[in-house]
Formats: sequence, C-alpha cells, structure tokens
Amino acid sequence: MMTPQAVCRTTPIAVISNCNSGHNRDQRRRVDELVSRCPGLLHYRTSSAAEIPAILENIARQSVEVLAINGGDGTAAHIFAHLLQDSPFKTPPLIALLPGGTANMTAGDVGVKGSLLRALERLCHWSQGERLIAGRVVQRHVLRVEVGAGRAPHFGMFFGSGAIIQASEYAHREIHSRGLRDDFSLGLGLVRTLWGIVRGHPEFNQPLPVDVTLDGERYGEFHARILAISSLERLFLGIHPFWGSGEAPLKMSLITSDAKRFLRTFLSILRRNRKAQPTTADGYHSHRAEQITLLMDGSFNLDGEIVPVRREDGPVVITAAEPLSFLAL
Repeated sequence: MMTPQAVCRTTPIAVISNCNSGHNRDQRRRVDELVSRCPGLLHYRTSSAAEIPAILENIARQSVEVLAINGGDGTAAHIFAHLLQDSPFKTPPLIALLPGGTANMTAGDVGVKGSLLRALERLCHWSQGERLIAGRVVQRHVLRVEVGAGRAPHFGMFFGSGAIIQASEYAHREIHSRGLRDDFSLGLGLVRTLWGIVRGHPEFNQPLPVDVTLDGERYGEFHARILAISSLERLFLGIHPFWGSGEAPLKMSLITSDAKRFLRTFLSILRRNRKAQPTTADGYHSHRAEQITLLMDGSFNLDGEIVPVRREDGPVVITAAEPLSFLAL
C-alpha cells in the first residue's frame, strides 16, 4: 500500500495540552494565543489524566488525522497507552509531539523541532499549507512493560534503572525544582550522576540486582550500575548509548557495578566512538531483542513514572507494542 503524500487539508488537527506540564505552566497564555490564530487547530486543555479517554473519543469523532501532544514524556506515554489499548480511532492518527513538558526526550527524537512556541508555530504553518508528509513521517515502537500477572501494562519509550533512578531523583529534587528543563537539565543530572559514581558517593552507587532473559534465553544475573532500554534512536543531547547489533526493536544496554575504566568507556559510548568498543568481559553489555524479561528488586523509571518492583511480584516483561507514526517537522 502506498504511503500518502499529504494529509487532508479540510480535516482539523487536534492539540491536547497538559496544563500542568513544565513549559505549559509558564507559557500557557502564549500557547493559547498561538492556537487561537491558527484556524486549523482544535485545542483541548487538560489537567487530569482521567480526562484523556473522553478527549480522545471526542477527537476521533472529528475525523482528525493528526494528533498533536503538547506535554512532556509522561503525557505522551499516557496518551500512547490509550491509543494502543482502547483507541477510538479507526485509523491511528499521525502524532506530532510538542516539547511542552519538563523532560521532552521523546519529542527530541521524533517530535516537532524547536522550543515549545517555535514548534507550535511550525505546526501551525504546516497545517495551513499543503500538509505534505512525504519524508516527514517516522515510526517508533512503544515499550509495553508488564509487571507481574494480572496488572495493567505500562507504556513508554524509555526504561531506566540503577543509577538512572538516582539521577531522576536528583534531577527532580535539585534541578527541575529550580525551573530548569529539557536537555540542559537532563545533561546536568547526567554530569552529577557520573561525578557521584566516580567519587563513590553512596547516593549514586546503589547497584541493581537483576536477572536478564533475552528472547526466551537466560542471559545472566548482574549487579547493574546502569540499565537502559528504549526504542528511540536518540536520547537527550543526541546521545545514543546502545551499540548492540541487529534489527529487533528493543535496544538494551547494561553496565555492571564492577565495569572497568567506567568513566572513560562511558564517555566514549556517549560519543559513539566505535574504535573504543566496550566489551562484555569489561562489564559492558548491549543487545537488541524482541522481548526482555527482568527479575529485579528495586524500581524503574518509565518516561518519568517511577515503578517499584520485587522479584516475588513476578518478572518485568518488556515487549514492543505496534509502532506509532510521528510527524517530524
């Protein structure tokens, strides 16, 4: 089936704005002004996750082909969950991500470029033109994370544990609380975490006991310093900490607590220096898989949602849900 070259110019474009997300709290008035000057946009404001199903049903009745999400990673993940589980759309909409949150890592990979206001202006300009999509649509799988039996699955684009949990807590407490957001704030959190690890600060040195199974075959048990799983091509600041080969949608990197030459090797990973390829013998593991199963005691961060888990609760099973299509402007 051929991919269409453009989106219908007569159908509205829906925008869901999370009024409580980082940039929207500061720029709500200017966002409202921009949207009001763009007749092709239908604007839905929400302050509660409980309102999302009804909003999506309303949008689906408007024959909307493009859904813009104005919020952070958590807002996007919550809407993805509804689109994948109980979507009212006959055909999944094309998604345009606007960086309206405190952390906007998913938008940085597959969203509309620029700051929130610039991205909104770009979307408005596109909506009033020919709405060409050729070469502007990218697909990403969403992580489906099941914790134990009989519990509702979680959805998101980035799963992190180990020092990522400590980094998240530090960023929330010391960085985001001061009004710093986006890649800069995440970069500061990364620098502080690396410093804490190298200096042996207890706050940043709490290895995660985890047993890993990849595509049904047990891979091993580790004390993980860092565990990251994602379907994104780039994380904040453009980093790509995955070097495993293959075409499977889930990318996993695990660095053990006793990994050799940690700081030097980790920085080479972030620079994507393939001449200094990290090895499993030195404590650096990176693979691609269709399914990743973890037995762990601790917690994980899924797009800003912190989920505690225990081995006795059962395994954490991560698979790739069907891909969603994103408008990259």
